[in-house]
Amino acid sequence: MSRLHSAAAVTTVCALSAAALLAVPLAATGAELGIRINEVESSGGVPGDWIEFVNTSDVVVDLSGFVVRDNGDDESYVFPEGTLVEPGAHLVLDEAGSGVDGFTFGLGKDDQVRLFDPSATLVDETSWTAHAAVTWGAREVAGTVEWAETSESTKGTANVFASDTPLGGSIVINEVDSQPADWVEFYNSGDAALDISGYEIRDNSDDHRWQFLPGTQIAAGAFLVVEEGTIGLVDGAETAFRDPIGIGSADRIRLFDAGGALIDDTLPWEGHAAIDGDSIAATLARCPDGEGAFVLAHPTMGGSNSCVMPDVVINEIESNGDATDWVEVMNSGSTAVDISGWTLMDGDPVGHAAETTPLPAGTVLEPGAYFVFDQPTDFVFGLGNGDTATVRDANLNVVDEHVYDAHAAGVLARCADGSGDFIDIAESTKGQANACGNAVRINEVESDGGSPGDWVELVNPTASVLDVSGIVVKDDDDTHSYAIPAGTTIGAGGYLVIEGADLGFGLGGGDTVRLFDDGLVVDSTTWEGHAATTWGRCPDVTGAFAVTAESTKGEANICAGEIEVAPWPGSAEVRVLDTAPTFLEDSSGLDVQETADGSFLWAVDNGDGRIWKLEAHADGSFSQIPGWESGKRVRFQKDASDPGAAGPDTEGITVDGEGAVYVASERDNSAKGVNQNILLKVDPEASAGDLVAEQEWDLTALLPDVGANLGMEAVQWVPDSALEGALFDINSGTAYDPADYAGHGGGLFFVAVEDNGHVYAFALGGDGQATVVSEIAPGLTGVMALDYDSVLDVLWAVCDDGCQGQSAQITLNGTAQPGLAHFARPAGMPDINNEGFATAPASLSVDGERPVWWFADGFASKALRVGTLPGVTGEIPGEIPGETPGENPGENPGAIPGANPGDGNGVTAPSGLAATGSEVPVAMIALALMLVIAGALVARRRRHSS
Repeated sequence: MSRLHSAAAVTTVCALSAAALLAVPLAATGAELGIRINEVESSGGVPGDWIEFVNTSDVVVDLSGFVVRDNGDDESYVFPEGTLVEPGAHLVLDEAGSGVDGFTFGLGKDDQVRLFDPSATLVDETSWTAHAAVTWGAREVAGTVEWAETSESTKGTANVFASDTPLGGSIVINEVDSQPADWVEFYNSGDAALDISGYEIRDNSDDHRWQFLPGTQIAAGAFLVVEEGTIGLVDGAETAFRDPIGIGSADRIRLFDAGGALIDDTLPWEGHAAIDGDSIAATLARCPDGEGAFVLAHPTMGGSNSCVMPDVVINEIESNGDATDWVEVMNSGSTAVDISGWTLMDGDPVGHAAETTPLPAGTVLEPGAYFVFDQPTDFVFGLGNGDTATVRDANLNVVDEHVYDAHAAGVLARCADGSGDFIDIAESTKGQANACGNAVRINEVESDGGSPGDWVELVNPTASVLDVSGIVVKDDDDTHSYAIPAGTTIGAGGYLVIEGADLGFGLGGGDTVRLFDDGLVVDSTTWEGHAATTWGRCPDVTGAFAVTAESTKGEANICAGEIEVAPWPGSAEVRVLDTAPTFLEDSSGLDVQETADGSFLWAVDNGDGRIWKLEAHADGSFSQIPGWESGKRVRFQKDASDPGAAGPDTEGITVDGEGAVYVASERDNSAKGVNQNILLKVDPEASAGDLVAEQEWDLTALLPDVGANLGMEAVQWVPDSALEGALFDINSGTAYDPADYAGHGGGLFFVAVEDNGHVYAFALGGDGQATVVSEIAPGLTGVMALDYDSVLDVLWAVCDDGCQGQSAQITLNGTAQPGLAHFARPAGMPDINNEGFATAPASLSVDGERPVWWFADGFASKALRVGTLPGVTGEIPGEIPGETPGENPGENPGAIPGANPGDGNGVTAPSGLAATGSEVPVAMIALALMLVIAGALVARRRRHSS
């Protein structure tokens, strides 16, 4: 706002012409409150503090000789002769400074403004105990003047308050519980009730919808909770919330108004909320209510949210003595924390609101790591001689705060580092572990099975040689003590290993290692149970302790962690195949089958259990097959005589080596509130219409207990010839031997569970019994699709938009830890709910590329997309599935021209493989090895860089 002032720094804004009015001195007339204090800026004004007066009378007021004071009598301001204020006009008095005359006293955060007439009679006063976020202003309420915080600074004009502008009703998603119960809380932050009739809740799929009943309202300032059993509308029918929507571990919740416009979105999350592993004790919520991103919280169904603050603590404070003031924070937890938007504040959050800068997007604090809020980059105010340091998140929630009485002689630092009390220490360690005694730190511990026995590794985290003479090492028993000999040093960034024989005591399965410097604990670590490898800092030197990926005695730690996500190994571009509606809107699984008649793409819809058979081409396109244009419905055996039954919720599809089709159902669509994981086998040519299951396997009791809509999401048949000696069998503890599972057929069925993202291999018996053979954790929060890639001899596990379309390539190696490599979705693939995935066999390779398909849920068209993966060059002669090479004398359809079958120039692919049945030339083997090795190197690089 522009600023007007006289030589005496008085601004008068006229409402009427002064020439038409008579100036009447207030004191002379004895009028009461003809002039009053109207608005006060006590911090952050332009050019400084200011006081606004208003003339509420119908005559001009002469303020000549009137006196203004704050809460002290040592300084005052006297209005000069000729200071007139017209009726209805405002007058502003500025703080002196920067060439401006005015009052010389500053207004504090606990202060007062008083106005006296020339006879020293008090005319008006106001006081406050804290700076206002904007300004303090006066308003008339029922004939009485009261003071309140304004909603905007209105220097020289009428005051504006938040309540002056009705907000109306509003609604946002406020809290979500996905485990063990599903519920969503909404919040109306407005000042009026809101009618939400017809408003719609959706999860991460647009075909999972539930509407509020007509007449539903959310009251002003109130919370509204939708639980699993809350009744709403689905397609006009009254339906419980649990039926269309099961809130998963990798999911999202969205709110749409009655017209279909998006109102609010939690955005996708990965993993059920849990506190110390307890999902009952946790939800995802906004703090404060209705604002900001969703974070981990304590459940407060129907009440104000209580969010869990990250394990980030103020660790060191420099307020006097360095070139700049600064505050160091440390992540004392075991997970990385996104500190984007976080700010530092001192004891004057209102006055210094404009003097702090939020941290930029993408600022992440790793476990055990440090970050320094520094002047002037992150704040420009100074930390006083007795002040408060407050770290706030992006929503201005207080993460940590420390109040101190005076400057430290050195610095204020926590001892022990990251957890102890603040003490005054001499040495500043900006951005590093606090100098609480010797800087040496424990880095890795072997408590069981080491070579030659137990050992403790220490590290020097500093940039200079460190003398560790006399440092004492103890376990959890004070009588077990070892003193490092005199003259022992560790080079900069170096390691020192103390063998168990030197320690003189052993380390137990639940034990502690502590380091003492002259009686002060400088570092310690505690574990429960021997680590499978070793117990070490992750990342090396600076991180919190965790089980390491491998023992690295005397070297940098190698830590288990997230697998690096590599770019998609095929083309960046994808294209839509079904530009016109071809399928229904509940698209799910895909699989590829190769036969003597060509390659076929199988697709399934989960809405009514419908499957399609399509002819697949080398360019990725498909052709409709007569009789399959509308697909065929799969029905439970129990519904054989009921064609109107709702049918299975079919999420996945696969074809075995004999051409039989199997679909994976996670529930009966007539009872959507119940999880029931069933595999159904059908003969696709048994009928021109519906296909009733020939056989069924109920896997529910063999899979984790999950929500109704969070069960079996995918199925893939893999031939025994690809699994023998390669798949780890959890029953035998060794590599899989097909002979151990009599009557199971020629392969195993892999199924994926959405809720935990794990993959399970089953041997299916002819009697309807099933046996779990193996369990694989691909490292994804959810798995929506599976595919066996016969070219690379790997199993693909694919997630949907709950984890940005990432995929895992699983290389079976005969151990309980298969090789894993993660890939991002192609750059040209939108982040959509892809629930189907299939790779083409080698026979569809053209110019070194082959098709790969994705199938997205929630689209009437544009559901099926195709991209590429590396293929093989040249023609790939194909063996007819179902035939064994050598069965027809004189014929070997898989032979490489000019090569002998056993000369090492080729290998025979699994006979009868649904995806492909072909002999694989050396070029293809080399390609497969290169891609698999590349994936392994990606994972290895990640482990070494953690």
